[in-house]
Amino acid sequence: MKIAYIACLAMFTLAAVLSIFELWFDLLGWYAYSKVMITLGLIFLVVLGIALARREYLSDNQLRDDGYID
Repeated sequence: MKIAYIACLAMFTLAAVLSIFELWFDLLGWYAYSKVMITLGLIFLVVLGIALARREYLSDNQLRDDGYID
């Protein structure tokens, strides 16, 4: 779980830094920039979704093992 949060934080930071540099220095064209941002956003959502689903699954298993859920 911690690895997923670190990965999401790294992608968010990369997107923010790239946005700042794109605004000031025009590193990429807007078409390439938008493709990179959309790709980062989709990867961010997939990693976060998998991490949350995994946490929920492990939590349910723990509750089941402890006898709180049938």
